[in-house]
Parts: sequence; structure tokens; C-alpha cells
Amino acid sequence: MTKKEQPLIKKLPIHKKYLPIVELISKNEFSINKWDIPYTIKELSYLVHSHYRYYGKFPPAVAGQILEQLPPPSNEHYVLDNFSGSGTTMVEAKLRGIKSYGTDISWLSVLASNVKVSHINLDTIQNLLNELITNFNVFRDQTIAPEDDFVLKWFDSKTVKDLTVIRNFIYNLKGGLEKDFILLAFVGILRRVSKAYNAEVRPHIDKNKKQRDVLEAFTKKIIDMSKDHLDFMELSSNEIESTCFHANNLSLPKEVKDKKCYLVISHPPYLNSFNYAPIFSIEFYWAKIFEPQYTSIDQFHKTELKAHPANEKITAEYFEHLKKCYTETFNIQEKGSYLAIVIGDCTRLGKVIPVLNILIQIVENIGYKTIEVNYRTTHYGLGKYAYKDRADYHSDNSEKKEGILIFKK
Repeated sequence: MTKKEQPLIKKLPIHKKYLPIVELISKNEFSINKWDIPYTIKELSYLVHSHYRYYGKFPPAVAGQILEQLPPPSNEHYVLDNFSGSGTTMVEAKLRGIKSYGTDISWLSVLASNVKVSHINLDTIQNLLNELITNFNVFRDQTIAPEDDFVLKWFDSKTVKDLTVIRNFIYNLKGGLEKDFILLAFVGILRRVSKAYNAEVRPHIDKNKKQRDVLEAFTKKIIDMSKDHLDFMELSSNEIESTCFHANNLSLPKEVKDKKCYLVISHPPYLNSFNYAPIFSIEFYWAKIFEPQYTSIDQFHKTELKAHPANEKITAEYFEHLKKCYTETFNIQEKGSYLAIVIGDCTRLGKVIPVLNILIQIVENIGYKTIEVNYRTTHYGLGKYAYKDRADYHSDNSEKKEGILIFKK
């Protein structure tokens, strides 16, 4: 979206209202642009993007802009997100009628991605919620709650009992999209009803936090998700295929090896930011009993690409993983296909590690050609526990840059 196009924003569907304001900075061998995203987190949490708070999620406006610039050459071609996270790329593709696939090593990420892009019977959801509410006290009397040190660190005993009731109810449901939807709602309230800060990435005890009633929080979550999901279904077609696979991006599944992947949108973990497994330790704890129902690979999420701390060993392994990862995407794509990487520089021991420039060199050595370097600015805060030398993604003068790198095979 350019500055001239801004007055037309009120007439656009919601997923096109918050696209970046793009400004060309220079153009030589490739174009350099600034993508300004002057919107709040709440504005960017439209439709199903608000289903599951995924720490480290990139703004849907970024995926949306890439898809607007690079539409598929045919209905058979599709976009792949090889670090799917919570399915941001897949949602934005579905809203535009573009076929999409995703991969992630976290089965919870796969669950979130697939729920978001699915058309679901919301009447069934309401009926199941009513059944739970009606029988909640009976179920509670029959429930034995865990009492280990981990759970009692993060939850009071009443909350533990109530969460166990809901978890057991969901566990005994028949498998299907409706069960998936309700399980995602359950996982989505865990941080809110815990003793941890709601908004901080790393779980920290909030001594002043008022404890929420679990059933009330779960009920509200189901209602809010149902409303947002209905809006999403009205704007998307169930005929457009969207599937996320539980897989390692170093060895992509056979479904994406048909040479129809015209675009890869990739959002790796940021170097020296955080590792995902410990960030979602509360969610993995409560969801562990479901893991065999959703994957045959136990604890696969713990094999994640490590990004923190950025010591010499982890930094070397980080870039080596990305080299292998983008060699894999190069091999599954035909000539003329695209790769878009959403990434940022980082700081270690007071010095900037120029991740963008290093990655450009790695990807060009694989065989891709750089066609755009887009520097992103955002306007929302990064939280109480963000590093004091964190990237300033709004300043034109910052050494550290947040980038969307676009390459062509």
C-alpha cells in the first residue's frame, strides 16, 4: 500500500486494511524499500489471528503484502511457510484464495495453524461448551488434579483442578476439527489463568495478578473464537486447500515436492531472541496427554533450531541450519519461484550481528537472486523484559534492521 492508496482503506476487506505503507528508498541491482506498519497489536489481531497468542509471531500485514506482490501463476501453485508458527501465512493465503501449506516441528503450532484455516461447525462447538458447563461441577467432583512442583508453581490449586476438568473433557471427545478448535481454546487460556504475566514472552510470576475463574475464561475464549471464526469463514472458501504438516524443514514432506511451490514465506526464530520450547512450557505441560493423538513423534519440538544465546557455537549452527533449510526450498522450487524471509539483526555483547546481510550472502550462494530488501518499522512496544539494546524497528537511524528479504530462483 502506498501513501496515495491510504484514503481507500475503509472500502477494503479487513485483511487488506492493515497492509504496510511501502516507500521506495532506492533501486539498483535490487530495490530497497521501507515497509511501515503503523498499527496496534489489537488491529493486527483480526479474524482468526487472535485465536492463539503466539510469542514471536510476525504481523499478518507482512505476509499479506508479500502475497499481494507475488500472486500465484495458477490455481495449482501454492505458498509454503516452512516455519509455520501459528499459521499467519496460511491464514492470509486462504483469505486471498491461495492454496497453502505449512510445516512446523511443534505439534501445537501445527494444531493452531490447521484450526485457523479450517471451516468448522460452530453449532457443534456451542453444544459441546453447553455440555461442559452443565456437567462441570459433577466432573469436578470426580477429578483428581496433578500436584507436582511445576504446575503448583504456575497455578493455584483451584485453577489446577478446573483446568484438569476441562482437559479431561476435551481428551475424551471424538477426534475432529471441533475437538481441535476446543483444544486450541483451552491452550489459549493457560497463560491467562496462570500466575505468569500475560504479555511477556518468557514466563515470569506476576505477584499482583488477579486469578481468573477458569470456566469463565474458557467460555469467553470459545465465544470470542467462534465469532472471529465465523467472520473468517464468511471471507474465505473451504475449497482452498490449506494444510500444516508436523515436519522438519530440513526434510520437507512429499506433498510439497511437486514443483508447484511458487513462493516460500519463511519466518525463522530471531538470533539471540529466545527458544520456543521453554517459552511454551506451560502449554506443552497441559497438552502433553494429547500429543500421541496428534503426532507419532514424541517431543519433536525440543529439536527446534536454537537461537539463544547467540554464542559462537549456536550462531554457527543457526546459520548452518538456515543454509540447509533454504537449500531444501531451492530444490523443491522451479526456476522463477520466490523465497521471502522475514528476519532481523541482533545484538550480542553490545555488538550488532548483521543477520540480514549474512543471510543474503548464504541464500545467494545457494542460487537465489536478491530482488528486494524491505526494512520494516513497527510502532508497538516490545514488553517489560525486552533487551535494553533491542532492535529499534521504528527508527531510520538504527544499526539493527528488521527485514523482509525477497529472492527469486
